Amino acid sequence: MKLKKRYTIPKLCDYNGDLSKSWFVYFRYETNGIRKLFRYKMGINRYNTKRERLDEGGIIIASLIERLESGWNPATKKVESQINITISDAFDEILEIKKAYITKESFRTYNNQVSLFKKWLVKNELDKIFTQNITSDDVRKYCDYLLKVRKYSGKTYNGHLTFLRTFFNEIVERKYMSVSPVDGFKMVRQETGKNTTYSKEEEKRFEVIKKENPNFYLATRFIKYCFIRRIELIKMQVKHINWNNKTIVIPSENGKSRFQDSVTIPKTLENMIEKSGLLELDPETYLFTKDFKPSVIKLNRGDDLTDYQREVNNRLEIKKECTFYSWKHTGVVELYNLTKDPYIVMRQCRHTDIKMTMIYLRSLGCGVNEQVRAW
Repeated sequence: MKLKKRYTIPKLCDYNGDLSKSWFVYFRYETNGIRKLFRYKMGINRYNTKRERLDEGGIIIASLIERLESGWNPATKKVESQINITISDAFDEILEIKKAYITKESFRTYNNQVSLFKKWLVKNELDKIFTQNITSDDVRKYCDYLLKVRKYSGKTYNGHLTFLRTFFNEIVERKYMSVSPVDGFKMVRQETGKNTTYSKEEEKRFEVIKKENPNFYLATRFIKYCFIRRIELIKMQVKHINWNNKTIVIPSENGKSRFQDSVTIPKTLENMIEKSGLLELDPETYLFTKDFKPSVIKLNRGDDLTDYQREVNNRLEIKKECTFYSWKHTGVVELYNLTKDPYIVMRQCRHTDIKMTMIYLRSLGCGVNEQVRAW
């Protein structure tokens, strides 16, 4: 069994964002039976903005956690010998560490995946074994369980395998085991091409929503023209609209990639935003909240957008395959047909690899070669 942890998870003291004070990262470490407080600044106060200091604080926290997990004793400045830890405890520990710097959505996903894995370990009487004793055959049996018993699709299975790789690699880095038991495990084939777009006729039918619920209609336009994810949309505030540059900023804490990025506001959406009155509201106002109206209280349930879209589609007799996110697919097709340039689509989608964009475009039926057509 794992011994009692000797340290608390490092945290950032930011004095509620007061830049006039000296920020620091702190934690307590037990040495000689006494828990002592340790503080580290590590250059954090050379930054002059709140965002920069928060980002640097996250880096410092991650660095200190890695050192502490490796057995580093801040009192002696030496690395001490590792202790035995069960596989269940190790996964809980990695999850707790990740909670300090990942989004709530990512943590919820990881938490569900860890819970499923631990339940399987208990059922197969593997939850009490130490990390160094779990084998590739054990983990292979779990992967087979995901496919044969839980009937996971290729995409869901591959996502779970990625999670296992991530956690086991973290465990290896902390020297709880020498080699990851999932090394060499391959992804399975997954279905592609299920992305559906709204037809011109369906878009025409949807125009009635512009009068019935103008706020929801505007929400769909943000998706269609800026390719913003649903979870990013409900976190978007007036301050994220950079009207001088005609861009929308996606802060690192809101985006999937955890990097701050931005997208261009097309003229069509620019006119809608101007007429909506959003720019006159307090910068901290969220654009789409309860009943899809602006408010200082954030909408916590992104499914409200999806549910309302489904109701509208049923009423307007729009094919059931279309969802709220289908507005993004529809916009991507329009932009590609307008520009014939996948790199422009790549930038507006915030993809990091053109290969990702090309696969996406092919799934939408784009990329018709006119030379082949003339053959």
